[in-house]
Formats: sequence, C-alpha cells, structure tokens
Amino acid sequence: MHGEERYLAQMFEGTKTRFLIPVYQRNYDWKVENCRRLFSDLEDTIADGRESHFFGSIVSKSEREARVIIDGQQRITTTFLLLLALVHQVERGAATTSDPSFVERVSETYLIDKWHPGDEKLKLKLVKDDQRAFSRLFDFNEDRPLIEESNITQNYLFFLQRIAETELDADQILEAIEKLMVIDISLDVRDDAQLIFESLNSTGLDLSEGDKIRNYILMGLESGRQNEYYERYWNPIEKNTDYDVSAFVRDWLAARRRQTPAVKKVYSAFRDFVRSTETGDLLEELLKYSRYYGQIKHATTGSPEVNRVLRRLNLLDMSVMDPFLLGILEYRNEGSITASELVGVLETVENYIFRRWACKVPTNALNKVFETLHGEVLRGVERGGGYQDVLSYVLLSKEGSSRFPRDDEFLGSLDGRNYHQIQNNKLYLYDRLENRDSVERVDVIQGLQDETLTVEHIMPQTLSRGWREDLGDDAEKIHGTWLNRLANLTLTGYNSQYSNKRFVEKRDAKHGFSDSGLRINKYVASCAKWGEEELEARDASLRKDFLTLWPLPSSSYVPVVAIHEEHGLDEELSFTNRKIAAYTFMGSRYAAKNWVDMICGVMGMLYELDPAAIRHYASEEEFPARYFTAEDIGYCTELGEGIYYNPGSSTETKCEILRRIFSRVGLDFSELSFELYKQQEGDDE
Repeated sequence: MHGEERYLAQMFEGTKTRFLIPVYQRNYDWKVENCRRLFSDLEDTIADGRESHFFGSIVSKSEREARVIIDGQQRITTTFLLLLALVHQVERGAATTSDPSFVERVSETYLIDKWHPGDEKLKLKLVKDDQRAFSRLFDFNEDRPLIEESNITQNYLFFLQRIAETELDADQILEAIEKLMVIDISLDVRDDAQLIFESLNSTGLDLSEGDKIRNYILMGLESGRQNEYYERYWNPIEKNTDYDVSAFVRDWLAARRRQTPAVKKVYSAFRDFVRSTETGDLLEELLKYSRYYGQIKHATTGSPEVNRVLRRLNLLDMSVMDPFLLGILEYRNEGSITASELVGVLETVENYIFRRWACKVPTNALNKVFETLHGEVLRGVERGGGYQDVLSYVLLSKEGSSRFPRDDEFLGSLDGRNYHQIQNNKLYLYDRLENRDSVERVDVIQGLQDETLTVEHIMPQTLSRGWREDLGDDAEKIHGTWLNRLANLTLTGYNSQYSNKRFVEKRDAKHGFSDSGLRINKYVASCAKWGEEELEARDASLRKDFLTLWPLPSSSYVPVVAIHEEHGLDEELSFTNRKIAAYTFMGSRYAAKNWVDMICGVMGMLYELDPAAIRHYASEEEFPARYFTAEDIGYCTELGEGIYYNPGSSTETKCEILRRIFSRVGLDFSELSFELYKQQEGDDE
C-alpha cells in the first residue's frame, strides 16, 4: 500500500481511466446538505485565492483498466455529478465560459471515453440502481425520464441550481474543482482490502452496520462471484428489508443467538457468529430470513388471517418482537404449525404486548423475552406440548417486568391511566375498539393520521355553566375523576364544531353523535344525558370489551421438567429467594450450582476482559471494599495476582456489584442473563 497527495482531477484524467464501485459497496447516499457544503467550499477556494482544498482520502486497487474504489465513492461520485451539471449548464447557456471547447474538453477529459459503446463510455461505474440513475443523466428525454427517487438525480439537480445561482463562471468553478486535493491510497496485491477498509471506517461514523456486513461477505470474493452473489442474494436482501439491513441482521442474530447485540455492535457480533460459515450457505439463510422480515413488516405472509394480526402487531410498534416472529415464520415454513395455529400464537403475543402497554409495565425486559421465547416454547413442544399451549404457559409464568398482566391489573388501567394523552398505540387502540374483527371496517388509522378523525372528550376539558348544571352538585368531582378516562373519550370527525357544547347539542347537532356512523358512538348516541351514571355504564361496557378483545390466555400444559425462566441483569426484578440454574454471559451459556458459582465465574471473565478496570474499581469504590481483598481468606475466588473476590453477600448485592462493574468496563447489562427455577427456594447465597 502506498499513498500520495494529489489533485483529484488528476486521477480522472486519461482515456483509459475508469472508476469502479464494487457491488459490495453501499449505495450512493450523500444528501443535498453534503453537496451544499462542498459547493460553498469551492466558492470560498476561489474567493480566498487558495491553491487547494483538502477533500479526504481515496483508497483503491487496480483491476485491469479500472480503479476499484475501496473507500471514497461518495466524494468521487459527487465530483462526477458536479462536473456533469457544469457541462450541461454551459450547454444550456446557464453558465458562461471563455473557452469555446469547454464542453468537449471537460467531458472527454473527466467524464467519458467516447470510443467505448453505451455505458462503457462513462468513466464511473456505480452499483446497479445508482448506475441506472447516473447513466440516465447523460441521455434523458420524455421517454427516458430522470429517476427522481435517486440521490444521484437529486444532487445533480441541486448542482444545476447552484451553478445557475453562483457568481462564479464555469471556468472558475472548474478551476475550483481542479483544486480539490486528496490522499490517493493505492493497494498492492498483497494488501488485505477488508482489514484496511475496517480500519479506515473503525469510527462507524460513515458506514452502517449493514454496510460493513455486506463488505465483509462480498469483499473477499473474486470479482465474478461478487457480482453473482450481489445479484442473487444481497440486492434481494436489501429490497426485502426496505434497505434497513442493519436492523434486520440485528433481529436475525437475536433469533439465532438468543441475544440482541447493541446497535453499534451488530457487525462485530455478526462477524464472530458466522466466521466459519460458508458464504453461499450464509447468504441463502439471510435471504430466506429477509423474506420473513419483509412479510412481517408488510403483512404479506400469504394468509389473510395471519396478515390481519401482523398488521395489528405493526401498529403496536414493537419491533422488539421481531426475533420471535422470524423464528415462528421459519417454524411455519417447515410445516410445523398451521396458519390457524399461527393466528392463535400471534394473538396471544398481541394480548401480552397490549396488556403490558395499558398497565405501563416497563419494556426493558422485552428484548430478553422475545430473544428466548421461541426456543423456550420449542423445548416444551419437544416434551409433548402444543405450541400455543406451551407459549401461553411460558408467558403466564413470567414475573416482574416480564409479567403478563392479569385481569385485575389490566382493568385497573381504565381507572388510573390518562387515555387522552397517549401517543404510542393510539391508532391501534381506537382501530380495535371501532372495528374489532369485523370485515366491514372503518379506516380509523388513516382518519387519525390525516386528522379527518380526532379523539374527542364527550364531557369537555373545561366545564361551561351548562355542563355544570347538567352534572349537578358533584360536577367538579365527576369532572376530575372521569375527564381523561377512556369512558369519556370517543372518535369524531367534527371535533372543532362540538367545542364545549352541552351533551344534548353534541348528540343532536348535524354530524353529532346521533348521526355518527362509528360503532364506538352507538351507546353515546343512545344516552339522554351524560353524567356519572352514563360514564359508569360505558366504563363497564369497555371493561367487557377489554377482556373480549385482549383475553388472558389459559394453558393446560404441565411441564415434565421445569422450564427455566430467563431474566436479565437489566431487569427490575428481585432475585432474592430464587434458585439459579444457569447464566449466559456475552453469548455463552454456563451451568451454575448457585449464585456464588455464577458471580465467581462472571467475575473471572470480567477480570480477563479488563483487569485494570476491576482493580481500579476495587481500590477506589467504598461499596465493594469488603468484597475485594488482596489475600485469600479461605472462601474467596482469585481473580488475578493479589486480588480476590469475596462472594459472601446477598443475591441483590451480587447483582448490584455486577451492574457497577459492567458500567465501569463498558458492558451493557443485557450481556448477562440468568435462568431461574420457577419454584421459590431458600435464598442460596
């Protein structure tokens, strides 16, 4: 590898010079803001009389007559777009030049080799969709319009506008472009392009995790295989996942490893997980699961009944479910569960999620729940249970922040929750209350989104004199108790017209409750007045609706061998009086006789990861002073030379020490989880 400082324009010169963006590179994604900054820098370069403007580095390797770009495609592509826009504006008279051969000179020096046919004449070859948009810029008309949805096109159009607006003429703009200075880094045959690429992008600021994964898979292949695998696998994977490969792979890893990597560590977790997997087999699996991912996001499984529940789950906006959904769709694909059984499974999960939301149960435990749920259920199925029966058993067995709220807690949300101020799941809630499972549906979702429907207080937020008279002596009490409860809320398309009108006026007005075609207003329209009695009646009706629409499942499954519950260090759950069976640390599972066994094992591994941090923590923190010692006092575990850990503490203290050390070392609490026996035991310290 060798590098030199040179002008970017010099790299473009020469009839046989070509730049090839390999298929493992991401698509061109510079936005107008990036282009605006570049053009301003060029204007400043001329205004200040500078000899050069540094434009970053370009890393490439030679392949036949082309430079294969390893890093720097955004800068190179943007420069090509600017040069092309400049040529076109000169042709149109929107930019002036003193050189009558300007268009021909710039085009043939920097943009094209006229002796090559078709797209081959272009000196820049982009990846598939970008190349279509780029080549169209050279030859567009009514029959071949510009591809407007491409960043390529939008940035080209921006440069057309700026060139027309600037005070610089075409010669000055070209002069500024020719002053762009780069570090030109050329790789030798013996250089490892992947390692250099990772090093250059180690900050993660420019590349998504999905970009790194694509490069990891494709970069090591020879050119022919790169194109074949890109077309057969990677491009379809991107399309199936709406080009959010990072999120997809994160969920795939969670489904496969039973542990969700941190957002910024998806690539490293992926690389470690698939290191020994053959590329073709890996891409086949990713392609298969990407199809499931698309089916989840767009509710396109081929079963109308399954799709209906998936659409509701998507409204709940709980992507944390995706690892479980990927697993269950693969299970269905294997023929192990029917569509009707899958509907029942998904409805149980839907009820679990909605009940927790209604009861404001913290969501921090859900990653662990849905990472492990499919595997937990399959263990029960292997012992003779039916999938939905075991699923219900497992979810009903959850405790603490993983719990499945029972009916009393669920119905209590109708008393204690301000349903007017909800934002998340508002669309879902009112769609379910209005449409239930009817095939004759009102488009509540679109109505709320475009505000043709709004959520209305029946008894208004501010009581008028008329409302006080209607409510009677307890008006303030009734108002304070019922205002934002669900019983006092409904849907209407005429909220501004209702204002603070008295109930009878709201009911009988044109487009009032009596005229409403919404099912949710049927009871309201039947009322002669609106007071505490009516509110209590509607509240009782809603309670029945809640239990009907979101029933608590039952299960007849009795495990032969206890199914261990999994809980993470990040959960708000007391581990006191619970017996541990195993723990998982950084993706590896270990059996544990007791909590002492667990913490001694984890402490040893933490010390191996970062001995300096452990020693620093033990010497400076007051809290652990009695739990760390410089000598073996008989029942301590040796972490390293001259440092021992004393496990003689309560289970909760052990967990608190681990949380503090995890924070010091920089580990996420979710990297440690425990498998607990369901039955209560004596505290095994």
